[in-house]
Amino acid sequence: MSYEDSEIKKIILNKWPKAKIILIREFPEGYNNLVYDVKLNLGDFIVKIIKLKGNEKYVLKQNRIRTLIKKKFRDFPIAKIVGSDYRKRIVDDYYIISEKINGRSLQKEYSKVNNKSELYEEIGEIYGKMHSFKMKNYGELDHTLKIVKEYKSWYSLKINEARKILRKIEEEKLLSDKIITGCKKHIEKNKSLLRREIGPCLCHGDAADSNIIIEKVKGKYHVSGLIDFEFARASGATHEIFSGIRSFEKKYRHKENLVKGYLKWSKLPKEWEKLVFFYQLMSHLKQLTKLKDAKWRNLSDSDAKKRKKDLRKKSFSEIKKIIKKDI
Repeated sequence: MSYEDSEIKKIILNKWPKAKIILIREFPEGYNNLVYDVKLNLGDFIVKIIKLKGNEKYVLKQNRIRTLIKKKFRDFPIAKIVGSDYRKRIVDDYYIISEKINGRSLQKEYSKVNNKSELYEEIGEIYGKMHSFKMKNYGELDHTLKIVKEYKSWYSLKINEARKILRKIEEEKLLSDKIITGCKKHIEKNKSLLRREIGPCLCHGDAADSNIIIEKVKGKYHVSGLIDFEFARASGATHEIFSGIRSFEKKYRHKENLVKGYLKWSKLPKEWEKLVFFYQLMSHLKQLTKLKDAKWRNLSDSDAKKRKKDLRKKSFSEIKKIIKKDI
């Protein structure tokens, strides 16, 4: 039994002293935290060791959000946190224990899905339901869902982010002068769309395919749950629904179904599609500034180097496509 497994065993037996542990398995794709799949005679659970420094309790947003949403939508798919320790009484890290949602991530299962139109309409409905909860102001939320970092305005937030990113791109010479000029023109041309964003509303904060769990039932796939709510915030609807660099192409491919489901519960601005590409440009530019220091704990140095190269190439390509529309 590895050191990690022995620590997970301590956590489980502290919660359920008489439990029989059948399996402890680490998820290799965890990025911010260490996540373990635990199978007991009592049922299946997830143990998350909190490695996200500074805002460790943000993970506890999940139960607050679960309670809030389920009052309005009883069938909303979100797991309950059944245990936690923020005093380091059992192990040397903070942790939570949550119910396990059956299924696998959309990121892993996408190629197997035989009912993509129906599935993306369902995904749209789920995010539409979440976004139907309106917030007083834009900002980051603490574990009680109180705004702890309020944004002056959505427009100023995103424009300031754009300027900061472009400044770093120029300083580090990550793009040619021609492409940087094209990016600046695109931002200037489309920045007014930010004033039409729908919000502030309750957002998941990390709407990537890796956080959408799907399950096959009677020959068709459906959403069995959303996971990882630590980045939940009061944000913009359009910004979230198509977010995620690795998820965007699939979301955009099924945009009609995604938006059809979404509009059953929430609204999007009239020119949402133009706004989506504004956000995509910013995401790829931001990724370029982060790649140098990016690390993946489940990759070797050579594999990490290759991933950086592939991501950089992909961002270059997507940036060129977006700004080409303005030429």
